[in-house]
Amino acid sequence: MNVQFYTIGPSPHLVEVLNALHRRPSVKLEVVYEREQLPGRDWTPAFGKAPYVCLESRDLLGWGQFWDSEIMRTASSGTLDVAVVSTSYASLNTYGIIWRLRRDGVPFVFWAERTSPLSSWLVDRVRRFPIQWILNRAAGFVGSTQATVAFYEEAFHFDGPMCSVPYHRDLDPFRALPRLMEAPERLRFLIVSSLTRAKGIGVVLRALEGVSEPVELQILGEGPERAWLERHARRCDPHHIEFLGTVPYEEVPRVMADAHVVLFPSRHDGFGMVTMEALAAGRPVVASNEVMSALEFVEPGRNGWIVPVDDVGAWREAIRRILERRTQLPAWSSAAKAIVRNSYDVDEDAATLEALLRTVAGDCEKVASS
Repeated sequence: MNVQFYTIGPSPHLVEVLNALHRRPSVKLEVVYEREQLPGRDWTPAFGKAPYVCLESRDLLGWGQFWDSEIMRTASSGTLDVAVVSTSYASLNTYGIIWRLRRDGVPFVFWAERTSPLSSWLVDRVRRFPIQWILNRAAGFVGSTQATVAFYEEAFHFDGPMCSVPYHRDLDPFRALPRLMEAPERLRFLIVSSLTRAKGIGVVLRALEGVSEPVELQILGEGPERAWLERHARRCDPHHIEFLGTVPYEEVPRVMADAHVVLFPSRHDGFGMVTMEALAAGRPVVASNEVMSALEFVEPGRNGWIVPVDDVGAWREAIRRILERRTQLPAWSSAAKAIVRNSYDVDEDAATLEALLRTVAGDCEKVASS
């Protein structure tokens, strides 16, 4: 089966899925990247092992309206069985790809994250039209979590073949960390996040103001909210709050090794790889109910907790509950590692993706021959 996979750029979060799909003996994969470097990301480009084409798309208006005329010539006309379009609805390339694929009779699967609930009502209303246009032409849909699939099924009434395939990256450095073996006298919480309002870190600081037992909180990341968060942190006595700034990604496991619980208060995350890194490290996760990876892999009370977004009282109660039950930390740590070991397998997810692509390609052949 000949497959082309169109995506924005070489993301380390997606590379292991592409590698696993490329390893499958019955799949011939080519990847088309709109850009070599993802805008607004400091990731090192991760191209993976599959053959790829890297375009030089320009952002025409500065808001993700990527365009490169070469996109119209990338499809393997006459030899392509199915395509995956994992580019943004805002990208002009997306519509060029879809026009070319439909002209050549090649079915495609649209791969997307859940749209952000943080957008204004006007943005939400406007973007529904292009997304619906894409889905009306797609032969299948892939979401990064089951919650994402359910969202598109309900919000856009998509009734074609669907499946969820989570993002994957190399988690071996996190898996190598030993599970927690005992409950410490003083708990250390960790947040790994850019310091922006959308990440909800201020909610955790307000929650800590009502917690009497001293804890440590390390915040790993940088962003425009840092000065405001540092001022707020000074009011959080008797807690010790430390801002670590940014470190190379290779150093994140070292920082996580010193933590006992990872907090993820984001107001929206279409996936959220930090959840998987923390669970692989054996660190229970407390996340908001807007973090899609947490909804998929956090089992409340076993390897973490799900807290209503922006609910300061609920976050305070979750922290208190952890402090009161800290003797269970080794059990939570073991359960965290177990969920990654038993329920997060890139080869199984690549097999799920291949099955969906074969279904889509087979359905198209049936229609063409009838």
